[in-house]
Amino acid sequence: MRRRSWLITALLFVSVLWMAGSEKRAVVSGRATAADLTCASSAMLESLAVCIRDHMPKSGARGFVAPNATEQADWRAVVNKMLRGSCDFSLPASLNGVMQIRTFTDSGNGRNYCVLMEVLDAKSDGVVDHGWGTFIVNNNATRELSHQAPHPITDSTTEIQAITIFKETDSRSYLMAGATRDANSANSACQSSFKEADVAHNTANMFHATNQALINWYGAASWNAIQWHGMAADTCPNTDVFPSHGLDVTPIATDKISTLRDNLRIYHPTWDVDLPGANACSLNATDNTQGRLINGVPAGDVCGTPASSYNGKFIHIEQDPNFRNPCDWINPVRDTFPVRKTPPAPTGLTAAAGRGRITLNWHAASGAKSYNVKRSLFNGGPYKTIATGVAGTTYTNVGLRPGVNYYVVTAVNGAGQSGNSNQASARVIFLRE
Repeated sequence: MRRRSWLITALLFVSVLWMAGSEKRAVVSGRATAADLTCASSAMLESLAVCIRDHMPKSGARGFVAPNATEQADWRAVVNKMLRGSCDFSLPASLNGVMQIRTFTDSGNGRNYCVLMEVLDAKSDGVVDHGWGTFIVNNNATRELSHQAPHPITDSTTEIQAITIFKETDSRSYLMAGATRDANSANSACQSSFKEADVAHNTANMFHATNQALINWYGAASWNAIQWHGMAADTCPNTDVFPSHGLDVTPIATDKISTLRDNLRIYHPTWDVDLPGANACSLNATDNTQGRLINGVPAGDVCGTPASSYNGKFIHIEQDPNFRNPCDWINPVRDTFPVRKTPPAPTGLTAAAGRGRITLNWHAASGAKSYNVKRSLFNGGPYKTIATGVAGTTYTNVGLRPGVNYYVVTAVNGAGQSGNSNQASARVIFLRE
């Protein structure tokens, strides 16, 4: 049975005020001024999201500019670099000036995040020009979750809900669409019953491009994209919260949405949380383009072809207005997605000497996102780290003097660093290059 007391509403309002903080944002008639488009005064992630939201394109005829193929490809490349731990690099020409990438330190928890956000306002009207969106990475994450807000403002407060849960659950990434879903009057070329700026039902946008990059980066590794949506209070009259995997199929007990429902009921026994298959609600996200893509539909078919099965990686959450307080969700999300473990140590390390160099190769470690290489001049160490963030399973150490060098490799993910691999050694006999 639905419960929407004044107390819950008050708690939600207080929560939003707390997340936004007491920081001052330069706002004129509801719009951030052109000078504040970088949100330089924001000190916490929540207030950064509010600032970005305040100057995104709202309802209008031409508030969103669809990116072309080159811009989307460049965006995917930037996302890949961010996920691999880079943040201090120049943006490609197609994005430079439109977007800004920088390290953001949250004053609340002291942690560093890499932020890609739109800053261009050539019209000086306090609104960004393209509506491409925001992507944030936590490279010290302990949960491989991407919290996504496809409908900021339209699905009221979901953009703040998503970023707070991202922050408080120590998750990998946060993604927010850069314009409201009705920022353009044009219909989507992908699904004509939706508007062009509705990223959940289109592919020509950076929101979709980000999910393509996430899929490629994770590969076979375990991860989840959680889209935070909002429904009207009377859309599904007997449902407060409705998670799905993008199909109208009754989930099994071990599916993440089943676990999430059970955990929500533990913390909030009065909530009516329903799942697909019981005809409780029709908002199953079967036409969500990212859901189709993550569930295995070929990229060229996601506009018109529903997924025939689900892999559990896509989670779509519909919520009534009074059930979007992020504080209510933090513990259920933490319990549903336990902190993962550090990867095992790499195996099969070999070393081959060349002219002033030694090339190392090793076997991939399950769950590793990168590798560190360590060297010693003594058999058995101690070792000194000579390379971090190595993406592949090979590394060449150059500029070496003649003599024997001893190496070990460690695997790294958001939970930490593994133990050392087996030791490998090689003798350099030629002069260094």
